[in-house]
Amino acid sequence: MPERNFKLTLEYDGAAFFGFQRQPGKRTIQSELEKALSKLFNRRTKIKAASGRTDTGVHAVHQVVHIGVVTALPVRRIQAGLNYYLPQEAAVREVSEVPSDFHARFSAKSKVYEYRIWNDPVRSPLRARHFLHVPRPLDIAAMKAAAKIFVGKHDFSGFCSTNSAVRNPVRRISRFTVVKRGSEIILRVRADGFLYHMVRNLAGALIESGYGRLKPEDLKKFLAARSRKNAFFSAPAHGLSLVSVTY
Repeated sequence: MPERNFKLTLEYDGAAFFGFQRQPGKRTIQSELEKALSKLFNRRTKIKAASGRTDTGVHAVHQVVHIGVVTALPVRRIQAGLNYYLPQEAAVREVSEVPSDFHARFSAKSKVYEYRIWNDPVRSPLRARHFLHVPRPLDIAAMKAAAKIFVGKHDFSGFCSTNSAVRNPVRRISRFTVVKRGSEIILRVRADGFLYHMVRNLAGALIESGYGRLKPEDLKKFLAARSRKNAFFSAPAHGLSLVSVTY
């Protein structure tokens, strides 16, 4: 029987895991998923790739991985079996069979992340795991103006982690929106790819803009400088979610 290739779409609460990537002695999405796969197929089974590796505390509504396995199980049985073995904080939302040349990371055309803010003097316990609480009022118009600066193709060296070793820091942001619904503020950014900590740093820049601490000309200088030397606030991980991957 030939090997079959499957695309798995995952949802998980990042607060329950030490990030996506497998780490010795740590509870991660990859380690829990591979445990479930190995139990389901009754042999050691690893994923081949993921669309991205979310950090500790970062959530996903639509994370994609792909696997190759020799099995006669139909996709509905694979999904049901994995959800039986996975912990409650993670679930396989969809399973589909894909061609052998499909790659969860390299076949992706774009990704969408959301950063969620609870902008209210009083904290919201029900949102505490998924929203950053910002008690001071934020200027939404200023945040929208800041977001527009990042749309387009730019070198985002000044907005990635100092630990990043990426060779090409150029990314294209096709859409960056700021939406306020009551006390909730949703920052939504679509790009062809993201650098390490890039979205959290962009969110931090927009929050600083909402405070009035950063002006559009400051952000343009940061982009042009291509350096984290004058680093500003990096938003905490728990407000961030991977919400879409397009192929």
